[in-house]
Amino acid sequence: MAWVCKWTASGSLLAYQGHGIPEWKNDAQFFHSIINKNGHVLDRVDYKHCVPKGAIDSVNGKKVLFCDGTEEEVDVIIQCTGYKSEFPMLPSDISSVPLSHNYKYLFNVDDPTLAFIGYVRPVLGSFITLAEIQSLFTAKVFSGQCELPSRDERQKTAVQDKLFWDDYFKYSSRRLSTLVEAYTYGDDLLKISGVFPDYWELFKRNPRGAMTALFAPYDGCSMRLNDQQRQEKVLQHLSKVSSGTFTPTHLLLILFMRLIWFDFWLDILGKIKYKIQCAWWWKKIRDSRGVRFLDWCWQTPKRWLFDTTTRA
Repeated sequence: MAWVCKWTASGSLLAYQGHGIPEWKNDAQFFHSIINKNGHVLDRVDYKHCVPKGAIDSVNGKKVLFCDGTEEEVDVIIQCTGYKSEFPMLPSDISSVPLSHNYKYLFNVDDPTLAFIGYVRPVLGSFITLAEIQSLFTAKVFSGQCELPSRDERQKTAVQDKLFWDDYFKYSSRRLSTLVEAYTYGDDLLKISGVFPDYWELFKRNPRGAMTALFAPYDGCSMRLNDQQRQEKVLQHLSKVSSGTFTPTHLLLILFMRLIWFDFWLDILGKIKYKIQCAWWWKKIRDSRGVRFLDWCWQTPKRWLFDTTTRA
């Protein structure tokens, strides 16, 4: 998946790390920053419909000074800041507490009868799946099936979790304070809730079912695999969503790529490629007719079959 995002998210021959645009390069590792799932903005750049820029240093009237030292005159600045979570219906001592200060980004530390479900943002993955896991955890707590730690322990854990995620996303924007990596966060809640799938126990009873569960896409229904009454239905669902996503051929291909250290060599090539892209002489080569023509030929199948934009 990292290979796909690094090299093929853009159809351009000049692509790097999912975009191929040096001005937008950052130091975040794969899964440690928001992944843009819509590649059309890359086509806009590649087709010269817009000019990529990095961070803004200052603004003076219509003149915008960028951190790379360049300056542009603009008419309008659109700030895509998202939204701010506010809860005016709650007492001020609770509504003023940032969601990132909650226990597991979910329970208010001082009043654990209050849970904020659906406010975590996965860098890649489903909001709904994480909300479902949070809902199950909350239901178990409220029904007495799962007991939360003491107030001091909840506070300590909340601080530790915030430090962990702040470090995890240290090269990414922290504007989204409840940003998480879906699998790490989701599995953590499943283990605390006591419903993390027991794959070994399942394998002893149903080897084929265990393989289906292990290699299926990340799905909220997996949290019910330990429930004997629902297990068969869960496996049927996982088998259905896995259709066309996994075969023994895929496994052999992945094994072969691991044996030849495919990711290792690809990362080295990626670093070399990016260093070239940042060189002062690269822009002249990139914009030369010969390279642009080769890139145009490379993109032709994607442009004809999938693009909703065309060259001006």
